[in-house]
Amino acid sequence: MSESEPTKSIGKVISFINMKGGVGKTTLCREIGYTLNQEYNKSILFIDIDPQANLTQSLFEKYHLLPKDLYKELDDEEKSKTTICNNSINKLLIGNQILPQKNELIVHLNEGEAALDLIPGDLKTVFLERTNNGSLAENSLDKFIYKKELKTAYDYIFIDCPPTYSFYTTAAFNASDYYLVPVGIDPYSVLGIDLLEQVVKSIKDNNFRAFSTKTLNNMGIIFNPIAYTSNPTSERQLRQQKARISTSEKLQQYDLYYFREIFKYNSKYREQLDYFSIDINDSMHNANINAITTEFIDRLTFLDMEDKDNDRNK
Repeated sequence: MSESEPTKSIGKVISFINMKGGVGKTTLCREIGYTLNQEYNKSILFIDIDPQANLTQSLFEKYHLLPKDLYKELDDEEKSKTTICNNSINKLLIGNQILPQKNELIVHLNEGEAALDLIPGDLKTVFLERTNNGSLAENSLDKFIYKKELKTAYDYIFIDCPPTYSFYTTAAFNASDYYLVPVGIDPYSVLGIDLLEQVVKSIKDNNFRAFSTKTLNNMGIIFNPIAYTSNPTSERQLRQQKARISTSEKLQQYDLYYFREIFKYNSKYREQLDYFSIDINDSMHNANINAITTEFIDRLTFLDMEDKDNDRNK
């Protein structure tokens, strides 16, 4: 590379995770990623490592894709509008010594200037928990991202994780620079965050040599008050519940960042698999997801600068 050529920026790998389900994890992952792509012209790779494959189902619905087994069930009219896709993260997580090729895993969703791509999840990966090859499977995603130079190909790589501590979680965290935690507003949120931080500590301890040279930091907590209705009583209750969680004695030890913006959940996310907020003329929810995305960028910029300062001071 000549001195006049700009250095290619290194993308960040972020896992979206909570040890408690039903907190809008997948929805927030896809909404931030899609907004970054459409509104900020950022290249995005989604990785669906959750055996439920909800992120994959949503993106397949939007971009008219289906695996072969489901494609066969369509009528002729539906087949004419749908493309077969047999790419699957399953090909990576089986723990083979030989890595799959990029085109065996990655699906290109759009033809825009900035890539929007997906490594699809697969319901069949639920069986891998019983048969996975230990460290081979747990390090396969990190190895694939490194060997295929994906961090120079994408601005952001988002991993949608299951709400469990399993080899999927370890595989995601071994590949990640940061993790983002959507939480509900309920008494169990404190326990869920505390448990997640214990899981992260355990993973770092078990793979201490790798984490001596790389980061895995909590980039923040995003509140997602399901069924929240904006009125004076609800707003007061929300402030009180947020304060209770953010000032919890149990969580003080972790020095967590709490996003200023809450994720205003929209019932259409559940009603329509292919619903993406910024595609619809909905000023309230568009403003909300754009504000969250802006804060996400600002937070990541701050953490990146902090990490670089820490490296210089070593």
